[in-house]
Parts: sequence; structure tokens; C-alpha cells
Amino acid sequence: MLVDRLPQVEKSLTRFRKQLDGKENALTSARSEDWATLELQIDDLKAKMRPFEIEYWQILVERSAMFEIADSEAEKVIVEIVERVEPLQYNPQYSPEILDLLQKIYSEVSKPGTPAAAKLKGMLSLLPPFVNLSYEAEIDTENFLLTHFPTFRGWARVLAKK
Repeated sequence: MLVDRLPQVEKSLTRFRKQLDGKENALTSARSEDWATLELQIDDLKAKMRPFEIEYWQILVERSAMFEIADSEAEKVIVEIVERVEPLQYNPQYSPEILDLLQKIYSEVSKPGTPAAAKLKGMLSLLPPFVNLSYEAEIDTENFLLTHFPTFRGWARVLAKK
């Protein structure tokens, strides 16, 4: 019998995020001589989170292959991605690697004649590399997806619960 790792991974990520929030809040009110120490602690926490983020997205990709996604549900996510990816492609805040990946995602969900569910599964399979790139570019994946792709993030949470 396979053990469902997702609840354990989510629990670990939640704990790391709480620690990270605490450190970032402390940084905003710390004396300037304490900034370097707090920034190192934040970097260490992000590095420790990375394997859990990667595993989380790998589990979601595996689950998406096992479940049938209704075109109506997939269509909502795809509309959000199409609307939000294009403006993000020109945002100088993100690294060229992230922008390139956003372009690939946009291309995947813009394929004509492909059912929405297939587009969504194809796009989801692109995300695990995004997690690796996101940390290299110092982007908080959770907040990035929540801010720019809330419908997708909600759908991913539903998929995680299945």
C-alpha cells in the first residue's frame, strides 16, 4: 500500500511558510545590524523548503494524470492563465527563465483545437521546473501563484484533496 505523502508535504510546507513569515516580519522591524543574519536565515528556510515544493508539484502532476478533469473546470483555469500570463511576460521583476517558462505555459494553453483538460494537464506538467526556477529567481511560488493565478491555485488545492 502506498502512503499518501501529500498531507505530510503540505504540513511541512505550512510550517516552513509560518517560519518564513516570522523571519520576514522580523526583518522589517529589526535593527540594520541584524538584517544580514535574518536574510541568511530566510535563505536557509527557502533552501529547506525547495525539496518539499518540488515534491508537492510532482504529486499534483501525478494526480492530474490519474483524474479526469472536466473541460468546464479546466476552461476557467485556462482563461485565467491566458489573461494573466501575457502581461506578466513583460514584467522586468521576473528573471528571463521565469518569463520563458510563462511563455511556454501560455503557448501550451493557447493551442487551438486541443481540449481544455488536455491543455491544463500539459500546463501542469510544465510547473515542476517552474518551482526550481522560482527559487533561483527568489520568487515565492505560493504567493506568486496565489497573486497571479488564484483560480489555478484553488483548482490545485481541489486536486490535492482528491
